[in-house]
Amino acid sequence: MMEYYLNIAISTSLLIVSLLPSVYLRYLPFRPVLDARTRNHLLQGYAIIFFLEITISLALFYGGIIPFNFPTFKIMWLFFGYTPYFILNLILIRPYVAQHFFILGIQQILAGTLSTFAVAITLLIIDGDDFFRHFKLYSVIYLTLYLSVFPIVLPFFRQIFLRFASISTDRFWHYISPLPLLIIFHESYYSLGDKALAIQYFLPRLAFFASGIFIALTAWRGLEYILTQAAATERNLALLRRMNAFGTYTRSMQDKQARLAIVRHDLRHNVKMLADLISRGEDEAAMQLISSLSYQIDATRVEHFAENPMIDAALSVYVQQAREKNIPIDVKIDLPNSFAAEIDLSLVLCNLLENAIHAEESEEELLRGIRVRARAPNGSIFLSIENRCSHRVKLSADGLPKRAQESAEHGYGIRSVLLFAEKYDAEYYAKQKDGWFSILIHLPIPEHTDNDL
Repeated sequence: MMEYYLNIAISTSLLIVSLLPSVYLRYLPFRPVLDARTRNHLLQGYAIIFFLEITISLALFYGGIIPFNFPTFKIMWLFFGYTPYFILNLILIRPYVAQHFFILGIQQILAGTLSTFAVAITLLIIDGDDFFRHFKLYSVIYLTLYLSVFPIVLPFFRQIFLRFASISTDRFWHYISPLPLLIIFHESYYSLGDKALAIQYFLPRLAFFASGIFIALTAWRGLEYILTQAAATERNLALLRRMNAFGTYTRSMQDKQARLAIVRHDLRHNVKMLADLISRGEDEAAMQLISSLSYQIDATRVEHFAENPMIDAALSVYVQQAREKNIPIDVKIDLPNSFAAEIDLSLVLCNLLENAIHAEESEEELLRGIRVRARAPNGSIFLSIENRCSHRVKLSADGLPKRAQESAEHGYGIRSVLLFAEKYDAEYYAKQKDGWFSILIHLPIPEHTDNDL
């Protein structure tokens, strides 16, 4: 009797342990978007579920409430073993319901295929003997196979969301997530029973595995296409923003030139008036005229922020926008007057300043502020843009602010940072500290490259 109870304990424990690699694969795609607190809660929840499943299963088997046999293990493996872990993921990792179901389906296809191979190998070893008596051997083979394919499958599970985090893909996931689950349901329905069917249905199981690979590749290629289209849209918007920004800059320069022409035209008359006022001793009127002339001359002054004309033009446009919206802005730029990435960096600067101004509009007027810093020591450029921020900014898997849904164009500026970083091998870092949100960019100055972000 003791041997029987020990067999139940070992077999049940191995069954529950065999679920853990799948638990990890369902957690891995979402790990980059989770903060430390949520990760800790998940790991604690996984541990509690693991021990509860073993305890409850043993209690049910020892109490004779459910039979200790192969069909029971099948039902536990196919339907109930993963459910608590999956529900915990749905509760703590939000809002990714469709993605959770897709990952569940792909992972179950992988696990089902590996289980088929493990059952087939076990049946070949035991030479047709009662399979359930050798469940422990099957579990060892299954876990060995699962862990051996980890180096192959981990890149997919790790990158399926991280690589495409900069674009909105919710609608895509809603359409594709049911596909692997439908295949899983079909296979699970015909897998129930008291027999190990791996050898009889080996070829259909291979087709089952091929279907999973096809769905995974289809999802990946579909996301690649969406990313490509988003990049094309970003390039078009970037060109439009460049044209608008420099159009605004040009109109501003033309306006100042027109004012300067008027000042020059009236200068002779104003000088005569000033001389006449002084000769008559009307000092107060003379001072008023001087103040008026000073104001007119100041209105024609062109404010420069950087020696580089591209960076200077970008700053001129958005500094003016910030001031018009009563947003204090402090700019300190020390960059070369020419470098290879100047056009693309000016675009990134435009996009980030636009985002910062948009963010400051939601802040209280007395708490607003933007700081722009750039310097170029030792063959590198360091750019930082900071804005006051009273609320917590959520970061996506790529380390940049999450894309909001209320605006169709919101998020393109963030993607320009990603495209810029990829093109120039630049590094970026976003942080929030002491009421300021900042994005820092480090750019190794390239010797030559085509400016076509």
